[in-house]
Amino acid sequence: MSTRFLGSAITGTSHLSKDIPCQDAWQVTKNSSGVVACLSDGAGSAVHSHIGSRLLVDTVCQALAHTISTDENTLSRIEGAISQVRDEVSKQGPLSDYHATLCGIVTNNNGSLVFHIGDGLIIGINPDDWSDFVVSEPENGEFAETTYFFTLPDWQSHLRYICAPERYKLWFLMSDGAASFSALTNPYRPTENFLLPVHQYLKSVDSITGEQALANTLKDPRTDVITSDDKTLVWLFNE
Repeated sequence: MSTRFLGSAITGTSHLSKDIPCQDAWQVTKNSSGVVACLSDGAGSAVHSHIGSRLLVDTVCQALAHTISTDENTLSRIEGAISQVRDEVSKQGPLSDYHATLCGIVTNNNGSLVFHIGDGLIIGINPDDWSDFVVSEPENGEFAETTYFFTLPDWQSHLRYICAPERYKLWFLMSDGAASFSALTNPYRPTENFLLPVHQYLKSVDSITGEQALANTLKDPRTDVITSDDKTLVWLFNE
């Protein structure tokens, strides 16, 4: 399977004004059998959430990298990796200091497995028919501006899975900051006036050019009118 991917994480204006680091993180691991992609959004209220998000995406990708599959063993490895990060950060301080969400996908020739905790958005698209798509929607908390994190005591009850067939070759993972202008809502669905041209451009250029173009898109001042949050978008295409 030939897979291309690109991603970018841009610090939001609310964080820049307060000299707070970007609390989003992303990671992709690829080998001959498939690809693992993860994105995490650290909570703005948690002092070390940027550390939690980085450890989470790196550890989950590393745990799945040796054998990239979509079977039941993968579910156990995902949960084991999350537990590992919880144990690691709990030795440094309160888990609540490391609050972060998780969006992830494992994809190979057999299809894709999506896993998700909290907000953020994952969209899988049949590139031959943009009306054919699958969505893992954000799970928000009981109150406005709240969600669920891997650091909460009941995190396992909020870990969701979706299995998607092989025809969904195009995937976008996005933090809620990026999702605010990258996707349509009620119901959630891809934007053909944003995600389609992004996809068409990224697949037509080399990785260095594409990475810079994606970063510039997320830095566009027009996006800052919509959100002051960090903005992260990961593009994954099984050609």
